[in-house]
Amino acid sequence: MEVPYTVKVLKQSQVSPPSGSVPQTSLPLTRFDIPWLMFSPVQRLFFYKFPYSTIHFMDTILPNLKHSLSITLQHFYPLAGNLTWLPQSNKPEILYVDGDSITFTVAESDYDFSSLCGYHGRKTNEFYPLLPQLEATSKTVLPLLALQVTIFPNSGICIGITISHAVADGKSSNHFMKSWTSVCRLGGKDTSLILESLPVCDRTMIMDPKGIAISTLKDMEMINISKQSLIPPTKAFTDPVEKFLATFVMGQSEIDRLKKWARERIIEKNKQTTEPPPNFSSFVVTCAYVWVCWIKALGPNVDKSREHFICSVENRMHVEPPLPQTYFGNCLRGCNTTIDTIDLTDEDGIAVAAEAITKGIKSARSRQNSAGLDMKMADFFKMASERIISVAGSPIFRVYDTDFGWGRPTKVDIISISGTGAISLSERRDGEAGLEVGLSLKKEEMEAFASLFSECIKGLPQ
Repeated sequence: MEVPYTVKVLKQSQVSPPSGSVPQTSLPLTRFDIPWLMFSPVQRLFFYKFPYSTIHFMDTILPNLKHSLSITLQHFYPLAGNLTWLPQSNKPEILYVDGDSITFTVAESDYDFSSLCGYHGRKTNEFYPLLPQLEATSKTVLPLLALQVTIFPNSGICIGITISHAVADGKSSNHFMKSWTSVCRLGGKDTSLILESLPVCDRTMIMDPKGIAISTLKDMEMINISKQSLIPPTKAFTDPVEKFLATFVMGQSEIDRLKKWARERIIEKNKQTTEPPPNFSSFVVTCAYVWVCWIKALGPNVDKSREHFICSVENRMHVEPPLPQTYFGNCLRGCNTTIDTIDLTDEDGIAVAAEAITKGIKSARSRQNSAGLDMKMADFFKMASERIISVAGSPIFRVYDTDFGWGRPTKVDIISISGTGAISLSERRDGEAGLEVGLSLKKEEMEAFASLFSECIKGLPQ
């Protein structure tokens, strides 16, 4: 598919931690890292207003951007390493050797910056030239991070990040980005801010007495992930039809109305039981609302009568022993919710979804020492053969606070949701209470979703 603008690569270089600053290190993947091997990398774009020329950027901004990145990578060195599976090892590992680096691309584009970073529906293929690629040297030596900065002369800057989920979850990825911006704002001369919250990379802190990691790896052989190849199946759960990416805003007043209405409907539904009245979070009612609108927009799932919702629950404080909040890696528990389609599409569907998601999260939090996806691979692929909506990102990451020194982002998008079928969640850019929801759908589906998203909330009592 053609892209209606040009992106010209101006410079491509490798950025490493300072020479000799990090010893050779091997970090075996944990039971929380391994399930993410089967997913494509996470790709996110940060758009910033920057009303200056390309020459100005190259001369005054770029040197500090790269220098501060090098200093930051000294502490987040796994990102500069490679994912590999050595013949003598029983599981993959992240191997860092002095001199390892990440690819850093600088490009220039002539496209309309304000259109790209809008909230309206935009073709997803328009974003791909702004995203760096992870270029593998072989099927068993894979880079983990790549960065690209694209300048829109006299308009803006876009920073694209492609990161393997096997090396870091959202909390860790956000920790890296915020640390980089802190060093960058200080001109790379003072790392006191980053030193206050150094990442902890020690994978031996995560116990695995039941051998979940090895068991998961054996299951993954069904999709050809093994010592012979660590490359995940390309777009395993995607539709090749062109999609559009759009962002929808849920104001706090709308969220509060949803909470009140859903709670009242569930109290009425459960009035014959002794269950306590539910207290729904903003996250839950927003996900429930989007889930129902999404299902209605997509229409019937032929020959399938169930719908699945997946989100992740932070787990650092719940493993034994508990991990520090600055642990760098994956430490998530999966929350899986399954509901009959007919129950989601009736008049109380949003309330039913909110109740089910709340129970799923509560159940996930009550399970100690559970693994990443919390299910057998066979069960996951059975769900994938039906229909899944999942969640990427979180408002607690405060992505709009990712400030390199030229202001807050004017827009942040997770582009990889186009391939995973996820929705993205973040705080609002304008600083008001509420949430931003990003999703990627076919044109006709997006139009139907936008109409439902706008109208359904109006039908609820004030």
